Amino acid sequence: EMTSSLVGSEMCIRDRLLLGLILIPFSAFAISLSEIQSDPGRYVKVAEGQTTTMYVDSYSIQSLRYAPPYYTIQGKIYYVSYTGNCIEKSTVIFNYDYDRSSVNLRKDLMPNNPYITDADRGNALWNEIKANTGIKFTETDVYTYSLSGDYIETEKNFFDQSVGGNSPAYHAANYMFYKCYNIYFDPKYDSKNLY
Repeated sequence: EMTSSLVGSEMCIRDRLLLGLILIPFSAFAISLSEIQSDPGRYVKVAEGQTTTMYVDSYSIQSLRYAPPYYTIQGKIYYVSYTGNCIEKSTVIFNYDYDRSSVNLRKDLMPNNPYITDADRGNALWNEIKANTGIKFTETDVYTYSLSGDYIETEKNFFDQSVGGNSPAYHAANYMFYKCYNIYFDPKYDSKNLY
């Protein structure tokens, strides 16, 4: 009987160690809302709505591909949901087609025509951006934490998704492009004063 209780206690210790090793990755990288808000130089607010805010970790941004007109940039984003009482942290990879950037769309859509008003130019540009921003993204390593930083769950990954015009992902992509190349990919629209 003594042998079986020793084996049982060794298994219990081993199981606890194994569980601890499994949970370390989730808790080691946990982040709370107060941590994000207390370091605005690192966690840059790029989009804000009534119930959500998106931040980009400016220290995580890196260019993976520079092959004009194609660019690929990776970084970490934090999507805060106040109604959901949670923070979704993920690694995103944005793929850009600069031929679809606002600079190039303006050239293609609006040749120097004195009969086109500025409002018509702006509407035509916005319609093109809404139809295809020229940005796609993959989101991996998606973890959800409470606003106080407690691990909640791991989410599924998203691959090769189109970025909608003026969406939080759009603003994250636009900011990351600016940080890498010192030019915005597209207009800032609703986030004029954020990044």
